[in-house]
Amino acid sequence: MHLMSARTLSATGLLVALAFAVTLPEDLDWPARAAMLAFGGAAILWVLTGLSAAYVAVAAAVSLVAVRAVEQRALIEGLGSKVVWLVIGTFVLGAAVEKSGLAGRLTALIAGRGTSVGGLMWRLTLGIVPLAFLIPSTSGRATVLLPLHRSLTEADDDPRLAKAIGLLIPALIVLSTICSLTGAGSHLVTVDLLERLSDQSIDFGQWMLWGLPFGVAACLITTFLIGHLFLDAETRARQVAEIEASSGPLSAKEWRAGAVVLAMLGLWLTEGYHPFGIATVAVVGAVILTMPVVGVLDWEDGVKAVNWSLVLFIAASLVLGRALISTGAAKWLIGSALSASGLGSDSPPLPILLGLTALGLTAHLYMVSHTARVVALLPPLLLLADKLGLSPVAVAFLANAGMDYCLTLPVSSKALLIFQSEERPAWTSTDLLKLGALLAPAYAVLMIAAYYVFWSHTGLALR
Repeated sequence: MHLMSARTLSATGLLVALAFAVTLPEDLDWPARAAMLAFGGAAILWVLTGLSAAYVAVAAAVSLVAVRAVEQRALIEGLGSKVVWLVIGTFVLGAAVEKSGLAGRLTALIAGRGTSVGGLMWRLTLGIVPLAFLIPSTSGRATVLLPLHRSLTEADDDPRLAKAIGLLIPALIVLSTICSLTGAGSHLVTVDLLERLSDQSIDFGQWMLWGLPFGVAACLITTFLIGHLFLDAETRARQVAEIEASSGPLSAKEWRAGAVVLAMLGLWLTEGYHPFGIATVAVVGAVILTMPVVGVLDWEDGVKAVNWSLVLFIAASLVLGRALISTGAAKWLIGSALSASGLGSDSPPLPILLGLTALGLTAHLYMVSHTARVVALLPPLLLLADKLGLSPVAVAFLANAGMDYCLTLPVSSKALLIFQSEERPAWTSTDLLKLGALLAPAYAVLMIAAYYVFWSHTGLALR
């Protein structure tokens, strides 16, 4: 109660201070002040209150329309964005994969038979990464994989194994997000903002080229750290208990779902060679997967599978992000920050890279939503890139690589919360902090090494 009161008082105080602060600059007009107040107020409420992130975003977007800081059509354009349609299509895709039985078969394949505890952890690593291409949210992937953890812990009652696997699965879910453009809705918001601010974009294939090797490397490092932090050599070497697995040939539903999934992935990867965008492909795939006779999922079940709160959150967040841009608020903010930082167009890439890495890796500590982090930080960063003569594509991707890390506190990720919400959670917040104390520095070093060894040579050089 006292904590809630303290947070409420802190939020109220910050909102009052923000309202006063936006009146101070003399060179800002009313729409820019309103955009800063709406977005800043939303960020404060996201961080310090238990209000739904979607509710806060929608309320902030509506307030901008109410005070005429943006036109009414901004709300319609937010809902009509290709990002929104892509998220809807990929949620239906994830539900169809689960309903058809392919998700269960993948779980059985990941678990394997007759393998050691250490071998099981490596199999999990290689099996979870592909889900970033199939299920567009960390919470969705966590929900699909939670039964696997339960099966493992029921078959093998070693609490050390339960803790290691219980930490490993959500950690892999989070870190594999960067592998795919469809791994998180925040990636799609990134592309939308990038196109609006710089007329440049990142397609599905480019994102996979840069993200997949990095994500796999991060997941391998995580598996090694968890295996050696929470398991001894004897435990890693012993054979894991047998798990009952599905067998037999693929069913007709599995074949149909698999065919649609492969066709969608093929069209996403070859986006530049045909006229269909990734959102169109996702929606067409969703329609086919819910089609009578041909599909594997009832239309009503497909609609229920969509996280409509997330959809509204993304749509409203787009309105807020675009308002910062269209009113000139983001430009003013980044100009002020640039003057204070001392950075210039002749600054070397290393301090800029270190700054992006530090900002990205700590963003989850004060803003728990992936999408909120992107909406808050990316517009100013892209305008900073323009001021410093940096590649907007490189800044956008590097910022996302950092912001996709959120393994310090359970509240930082829905995947972590899902696994900690079990009746008897296998790990504690202290265990997560123990992992993060080593993993966060390792992730930062990996980002810097990836930039100089790979990214800067494949189209992601800052200059």
